[in-house]
Amino acid sequence: MFFLSLRTKLLLGLLAATLFFGLSMIVFAETIIRGKLIHKLQETGVTIAKKVASDSVNSVITERYFEVAMMFRDLQAADAGVVYAYVAGEDGRDLAHTFAGVVPPALKQAHPVDPLRPSSVRELATDKGPVLDIGVPLLRGQIGVLHLGMSLTSIRKDVNGIVLLIVLFSAASLAVGVVAAIGFSRVITRPLLELAGAALTFGRGEEPKPVAVESEDEVGELAHVFNGMMESRKRASEEQARLIEELRRTLGEVKTLRGFLPICSSCKKIRIDQDSWQQIESYIRDHSDAEFSHGICPECSKALYPEYWEKIKDKAGA
Repeated sequence: MFFLSLRTKLLLGLLAATLFFGLSMIVFAETIIRGKLIHKLQETGVTIAKKVASDSVNSVITERYFEVAMMFRDLQAADAGVVYAYVAGEDGRDLAHTFAGVVPPALKQAHPVDPLRPSSVRELATDKGPVLDIGVPLLRGQIGVLHLGMSLTSIRKDVNGIVLLIVLFSAASLAVGVVAAIGFSRVITRPLLELAGAALTFGRGEEPKPVAVESEDEVGELAHVFNGMMESRKRASEEQARLIEELRRTLGEVKTLRGFLPICSSCKKIRIDQDSWQQIESYIRDHSDAEFSHGICPECSKALYPEYWEKIKDKAGA
């Protein structure tokens, strides 16, 4: 089975968290921030388009289209975000525009404007990049429709710049986090490795050195418990050794007579070799820790000392 070290798990967890944060911020930039920037551009573009449309009404009615064209060029010079501007008559003719030739038919067909609405906005793809095409009817479309193209390229650049900053920040955070994780993992794993080594030594039956306690957290508490277990085991081993030595010494002092003893049936001497005999009390005293004190039993007293026996008997009867 494949196992990962604690340090590797910390690094992988940090990497996953950093990637999740970076991707979340990129998605946020691509959706929320981009949407807000487009909405802001749309508000600005509608405001500009309505003003230009209002200023163009008299010129269109009087067919002074060159004034409208001049207004468009001034607008482009003042705002680099204006890609194009044109006015299409109610019959579809190009009345004024900023194009070199004619207004591209595909562009005119891409965004039909409802004359009953004050404005209409649609995102289009053009040869100059994505634009917001803003349409404003002139006098409810009776004299034509103004189209103003606002570039979305700047927004794309802004979003890309934000994404780049997020990527750089995430990379820097990851680098700092990796260094911090390595240092932190060393702080955690070093006492754990010491505990593991001491446990292996203990498992082999050897006496390990006490584990250094460098903190009062969970790892330090574990080290305290392990050292206490080692101290208890040491005391138990010492007590066991003392008891074994005491038992060995006690057993060494015990002398036990075993086997068959050749003994005389008359005098009760013990034969110690082929031609040598020894008093039974001397033999037992030499081969054990027993000592003898001599006395005389009633039967022997009666047999050996009959006159004293009679006197003792008479005194006992009296």
